[in-house]
Amino acid sequence: MNNPITKLFNVKYPIVQGGMVWVSGAKLAAAVSNSGGLGLIGAGSMKPDLLRTHIIKAQGLTNKPFGVNVPLLYPGAQEQIELALNLGVKIFFTSAGSPKKFTNFLKDKGATVVHVTSSPELAVKCADAGVDAIVAEGFEAGGHNGREEITTLTLIPQVRSAVKIPLIAAGGIASGSAIAAVLALGADGVQLGTRFLMTRESSAHDNFKKLALNALPHSTQMAMRSTVPVRLLSNQFALEIKQIENQYMGDELKTKLDEHLGKYRAMNGMLNGDVDQGELEVGQIVSLIKDIPSVEEVMKELVSDYQKTLSRLPVSL
Repeated sequence: MNNPITKLFNVKYPIVQGGMVWVSGAKLAAAVSNSGGLGLIGAGSMKPDLLRTHIIKAQGLTNKPFGVNVPLLYPGAQEQIELALNLGVKIFFTSAGSPKKFTNFLKDKGATVVHVTSSPELAVKCADAGVDAIVAEGFEAGGHNGREEITTLTLIPQVRSAVKIPLIAAGGIASGSAIAAVLALGADGVQLGTRFLMTRESSAHDNFKKLALNALPHSTQMAMRSTVPVRLLSNQFALEIKQIENQYMGDELKTKLDEHLGKYRAMNGMLNGDVDQGELEVGQIVSLIKDIPSVEEVMKELVSDYQKTLSRLPVSL
């Protein structure tokens, strides 16, 4: 495909792998890039030394473009960005913060900048800040979500109407038919998280992947809406969070949530495999995923399904 996203990143397909914490290391990012998409290293869970290791490893695994996803809510974001720049990274996806914070700095360094948005209003702010592209992420997505609770089907056309810069759709996309749908709504490309989480190259623990394979349509839930909204795979930890949210309000709720979260919940769940007490971030589309193939197999399936979808469309209505 020859469109604004493939041109922007110099990739074969307008398919981006989400930069998921504890899941998106060098192996996954390189595999996606080698298969024609754009791989992202998820820096949110990485201290500088670990991020350095993954960037250097990815550079050894692929000669294709790849990027780094940096959530701006973490205090080490600037150090991560400067480290990645010094190692030659030229593509940055930023999220969970103001697009103004680092865009000019990164652009001055010759980098390509993409910011994640959950509303048309924020999309306009991203465009005004000078980003090269936007990821518009619907409420179906896994992990941290926007407070607006706008679904992908309604978000993409609204963002497309609001801005003219390249647009990447995310949230609830795991098939070629879904890719065709969001492109028809005005997106130029897609970002997939959960589908790539469920591959052999992802860093997600086998316990996590096996539990996700058995997910049902109602097996995810939004948690911590009053603090930092996040979509979780249902387990004992998610149930306990729900009980706390039903029992407390205001400052007391925040205190109780902070106490219960503690440290390393996400790492223990997604990376170390504690599927009872770990924080398991995953998208609503997980119930449609019933295998754990290689990244290359996923990419081939996505492209084939996309082409079949187009061939099934009526020539006229």
